[in-house]
Amino acid sequence: MGVRGSGRKPLPTALKVLRGERRSARLNHQEPRPPGGAVHKPSGLSRGAARVWDEFAPIARDMHTLTAADVAAFAVLCELQAMFEQLAARKGSQRERDALRRLAAALRPYYGLFGLEPSSRSRIHVATAEKPVSKWDGLLG
Repeated sequence: MGVRGSGRKPLPTALKVLRGERRSARLNHQEPRPPGGAVHKPSGLSRGAARVWDEFAPIARDMHTLTAADVAAFAVLCELQAMFEQLAARKGSQRERDALRRLAAALRPYYGLFGLEPSSRSRIHVATAEKPVSKWDGLLG
């Protein structure tokens, strides 16, 4: 018996449509869509987290995994990464090494959310904008 939330995550509706799902009951017609537009760095980030944002945000934007709806979660990722880097630079006592392991465990799901690790990229499905089809498409070749 699993815990709540265990098991497969549901497929995005856009992917179900692309795969040819015909049963309307299996499609979520009210699936929320993130707002479009530019993503801006939050003003409350620490200095280290702002540096991490500047490093990771362009990558996540180019992969289309960072939208305006994801700014808060991405800010948490940046703060955790900044703390991890700061603590890793010290390499101190056993207590600090344990804290480093806990930070690494806390970072892992955030990397997965934004496709920042190779194994998570295969599980992420990004909706692509559909091009309008012209009646002249395919006429000349």
